[in-house]
Amino acid sequence: MQLASLDTPAAASGTQRLSRTFYQYLGLHSLLIGIFPFFIPVFLWKHGFELGAISLFVGSAGAGFCIGLWAWDRLRHSISLIQLIGVSLVLEVLLLLNVQILGMSLGVLLLLGISYGVYNSFFWTTQRALFFERVDQSNSGRSYGNLQIYVGFLLQVGILLGGLLLERSGFNYIVYGSMLLCALGFGMFLVTRPVAPDSLSSFKPVTISEIRQFRDNDASRLIFLVDGIYLFLESFFWVVSLFLLAHESFARLGAMVLSLAVIFGVLFYLLKNAIDRLTRRHIYRFAVVLYALSWALRALVDDQQSLAVMFIYLVLITFCTSFFRLAMNKRFYDLARDTLSHRYLILKSYYSQIGIAVVFLAFGVVILHAADSERMLIPIYWIAAAGSFVYLLYGSSRYDRTD
Repeated sequence: MQLASLDTPAAASGTQRLSRTFYQYLGLHSLLIGIFPFFIPVFLWKHGFELGAISLFVGSAGAGFCIGLWAWDRLRHSISLIQLIGVSLVLEVLLLLNVQILGMSLGVLLLLGISYGVYNSFFWTTQRALFFERVDQSNSGRSYGNLQIYVGFLLQVGILLGGLLLERSGFNYIVYGSMLLCALGFGMFLVTRPVAPDSLSSFKPVTISEIRQFRDNDASRLIFLVDGIYLFLESFFWVVSLFLLAHESFARLGAMVLSLAVIFGVLFYLLKNAIDRLTRRHIYRFAVVLYALSWALRALVDDQQSLAVMFIYLVLITFCTSFFRLAMNKRFYDLARDTLSHRYLILKSYYSQIGIAVVFLAFGVVILHAADSERMLIPIYWIAAAGSFVYLLYGSSRYDRTD
């Protein structure tokens, strides 16, 4: 019996189903992330946890991610895609129930961090695996740009809703609303019956020895270790800074992020189609410089500036970060396609989360009892600005000599 080629109606239908499943899954989780997980750093801050305790939460989340990733890498062989999706939704509900039931203490905070990391591992690893099936070098920038516009819209809907609920209604409504969304979303997948691509289960689980021995000429291991730290600086420390600029109001933070997201969407729409056609070497180097600039601007912005000046700073930070993430992810998926395929994605997650666990746990222990820890944000941003140039090493031996 002859296998269907990529040009047959059956193959095209399978590709469309996979694409639909990917966007349904990502859209559902984007809403859920906006409703509460986006607010976790400022939720902790509002409950009296300063930078040291938040760092311990992030570090424990990195450890939890590694635990969850080990389980995900083995479960994908024995359970269906709809079951993987179901596990990720259950883990999100459990995270919310843990916050609701266990309360807020330093010991509980570490357990919550592990729970958050396990949930993240199932969502992000499944999402990356599905996204990877949809891209090649000719469209990775455009595909990631389309993805960010789509994610950005639904994330903002969730953030607006979550901010209003946290400000006016309380955490219980967050839990009930998220549980309802998870139930409706899982019902949708039961109807559509998504099927995992063969490549998702065709390779063996990544072993500990393989993680230890991983080397390449693209500086991947170093960048993976560094990138996880930067991602949490963006998603936790910078969100705390925005919360302080919004005078510690969940609703104001949601409105501020929404206004920036509109600009974010416009920028990605303009950039996503161009980036695949531009010279990789020049576009990537320029993106790294802009990323360093974004951290310098973070160190300079404060609430003593006029509203107009502060907003210009925030727009520039959004542009520089967005442009870098677009270029960085294009290079990441291109390298994955050129080298180890899905294994490259999993190795990236392990190294990133190990870096997060080690650095943030150590940093949290050192500054746990420091007074006025928010003052440390400025020097952290300056250090991040200087350290950003390490990204120039990523893939330079492979791409920068051939462009």
